Amino acid sequence: MEVSNIFRFRKKDHSGIAAFLLHLHPPLISRERIRLTFTFCMGGLSFYFFLVLLVTGILLMFYYRPGDGSPYLSVREISELVPYGNLIRNLHYWGGQGMVILILFHMIRVVLTGSYQGARQWIWVVGMVMLALAVIMDFSGYLLRFDRETFWAGFVALGVVKEIPYLGEALHRVLTGTSTYGQGSIQRIYLWHCVVLPIAVVCFMIYHFWKVSKLGWAGRAL
Repeated sequence: MEVSNIFRFRKKDHSGIAAFLLHLHPPLISRERIRLTFTFCMGGLSFYFFLVLLVTGILLMFYYRPGDGSPYLSVREISELVPYGNLIRNLHYWGGQGMVILILFHMIRVVLTGSYQGARQWIWVVGMVMLALAVIMDFSGYLLRFDRETFWAGFVALGVVKEIPYLGEALHRVLTGTSTYGQGSIQRIYLWHCVVLPIAVVCFMIYHFWKVSKLGWAGRAL
């Protein structure tokens, strides 16, 4: 590898912002491995969409009421009465879809470039877990609307969970807080969607970024 194809941090710059960047990235970064046509920046865009979800989700929490009357009415109020509520809700919705799609495409890119091989196999496993968590978080947010369409979607999905041998009943109660899915389940699903799942995603994301920066980039060009 030619020296001209490598970014080097000079020793005198190892303080302040430069030191922080040094912890985020390997000391030597190949230009080939960070060019846009190799990464397509899908990992970074996934993180950006997660930040959009975080900000818009916090704003929606001020108005959404999971346990007060009908959750669907609070969704209608957000969309029709709260200033810019419909815009924020749409940003949150499409941010969730975008994050799932980008993570999926990111993992397809990893497969096509062989970046999952060798010591990076565990990073691949962590990425699969993050994809699963993103899908579950997206689906749980869909259930919070709690209209006729989302009710039956949750009824079927959680009914399948309930049929898991030995663990189904207990897992269903952990997810919904009740033995039968209904409006009483929304508050527990809201807790999973707003607290448990985002914290889990952040933890896996931090580990993922740290592990990638430790091992560096690998793979072949598309």
